[in-house]
Amino acid sequence: MKAVFRMPGRQTLLRVLLSKRHQETHRAFCLEYEKVARGIDRRLIGSAPSREAFGRWLKGHLKTKPQADHCRVLERMFPGHTVAELLAPYDPEGKGSGVAPTRPDPREAATNRREVFHLGATTMALGLTETLSRTPDLFEQVLDASSVSEARVLYLENEADRLGRNVPPPTVLPEALLHLASVRELLTQRHPAEAQRRLTRVGAKLAIVVGEIMFCANHFPLARRWYTTATRAADEAGDRYLADLALSSTALIPTYAADPHATLAMVVPRLERSVTATPAIAWMWGLAALAHASLGDRPAFERAINRSGYTLDRCADDLLQPGVLSFQRERQLFYEARGRADLGDLGGTAEAMTRALARYGAKDSNDPALVRLAYACALAKAGENEEACHFATAAVRDAHTGPSITVVVRAHDFDDLLADSGSATADWREALSGLRAPDPTSLVS
Repeated sequence: MKAVFRMPGRQTLLRVLLSKRHQETHRAFCLEYEKVARGIDRRLIGSAPSREAFGRWLKGHLKTKPQADHCRVLERMFPGHTVAELLAPYDPEGKGSGVAPTRPDPREAATNRREVFHLGATTMALGLTETLSRTPDLFEQVLDASSVSEARVLYLENEADRLGRNVPPPTVLPEALLHLASVRELLTQRHPAEAQRRLTRVGAKLAIVVGEIMFCANHFPLARRWYTTATRAADEAGDRYLADLALSSTALIPTYAADPHATLAMVVPRLERSVTATPAIAWMWGLAALAHASLGDRPAFERAINRSGYTLDRCADDLLQPGVLSFQRERQLFYEARGRADLGDLGGTAEAMTRALARYGAKDSNDPALVRLAYACALAKAGENEEACHFATAAVRDAHTGPSITVVVRAHDFDDLLADSGSATADWREALSGLRAPDPTSLVS
């Protein structure tokens, strides 16, 4: 006997959330549903609910839980909410439902934004409470309670840009979380709309920074959660570019988890809709190129990597910045080198590697090592094991190569191509034995 999923004849949380997005009509809902479904699984295209089923969802007239595919799409459309929550009765007075009021109320924006920037156990684990470093910030928030100052907003914007200017090391995590806590508290107050938007954009940038730290530290689930938060904040701020950056960052996860189909499922729908040239779009084309190369599709790789370069050429200069809040020509060349290595193109890999390394600085952390590992893979595929091992060993032993899951993954990709022979191989294996994947619990426990 099926479990009863009965709802009273009242509006649901789903209806309230759709109303906020101006998507409460069946047509508007289905358009958004199809976009999300396509990003999950192309087989779900065309699976949007009928007008009658949609009406039941809005009113809570359900006897059973919707089918599994509907549940998957709904929970992706509204991150942080389960289907049971979305289709539960919505109490406008907030009694018994745990949901904020529908009428305009300062508490509504505060509740929504607290959810976006909730730091939870991570903050407490790092000891970021009301300490000597935190109390001045809390005091300034009280001063900003009625209307945040321009200087305060500008300071937070500059801090977010500063932290995102490089691949952030784990040591900046407390600082990023401290600024996020400040943004979170400020957003619980009512400020002019433009100040609210700018603060939300700061939160999106900082969430991308934290996500990058989690990703490099081998904590993919937590990285995905932070990138989702960044996407939600960017959407709330109406910033398509930051949302695209968050999507590109998220697509790194399947890229380094050897799941090229998942990478393509993430980026291709957005690329099919893109109309402007931004570093984030160039990044997605680069990720698509890597996925095609790993699948052995040379023509698709060539098209994608060329589109990545062409898009970068058309980007506004002020968007082409170093760090995780943009995408650079040297990173695009690294992707070209990696893709050509996967396709067994030794000459093309060498040419892309040379151009990439010429653009990287001496202290650009792990990317130069990843470029050299790509060339080492191409050499190994060509049977040049000794030279390949020399390149790979120098890459992982370089003083500027930091502990990152990206280097560990690519080092083992290279090792899988080797035959067990020769002193160069032995030296490489010794270097590899000293390369450890980051402990994903070290930053959160």
